[in-house]
Amino acid sequence: MEQYIIISQIKTLPKTNSLSFESDLSNIVSIINKIHKKDLISPFEIVYPGEFQCIVSNLNNSINILFDIEECIIENNLPYKFKHVIYCHKTDTTNSKYSVFEKLGISLIDARNRLNAIKKTDSRFLIEASNELMSLNLNNLFLLYEDYIDSWHFKDFDYVKAFLNHMSYKEVAKAFKINISNGWRKEKKLKMKQYYTIKELILSET
Repeated sequence: MEQYIIISQIKTLPKTNSLSFESDLSNIVSIINKIHKKDLISPFEIVYPGEFQCIVSNLNNSINILFDIEECIIENNLPYKFKHVIYCHKTDTTNSKYSVFEKLGISLIDARNRLNAIKKTDSRFLIEASNELMSLNLNNLFLLYEDYIDSWHFKDFDYVKAFLNHMSYKEVAKAFKINISNGWRKEKKLKMKQYYTIKELILSET
């Protein structure tokens, strides 16, 4: 049986307003745990400052969780970037006397080693799926996903939120009191269609 570990860690801990950051992080964890309650074998827990982890039922759900974490950050106007690892763990369903995290054993260590590895790179996502080809394809696609989502600056978040809530460029133009052509330009500049397309491509791999 396959399960998936997700470990996420902030790229740089804030030097000030640590209480505000802890509150923001707790809010993200609470929202994701609520949205994905049925998908989580073990819910997200904050294990270190700026770091949280969980166990998920399958790869598709794991990827949707990453998408929701990133969009939750935007929805809440938070100036944070996280690094994420998804790691496949094959479990023996007959061995039930240990706790969920005790069963992970070496897999949890491996997942954390991969998180430490990408902390030394520019990449924010690393996917270790059940086979090498799928992992390669997903990591290549996540490079494109990361390029789109990280092109959005904090000042763009209000517009991005509107598009993420499925508003058309005409509705966005009306909501922000700009002309329709500027609404269309915003959608093009933010590459919203490409963003939705790369999400679909990533999920099609699972």
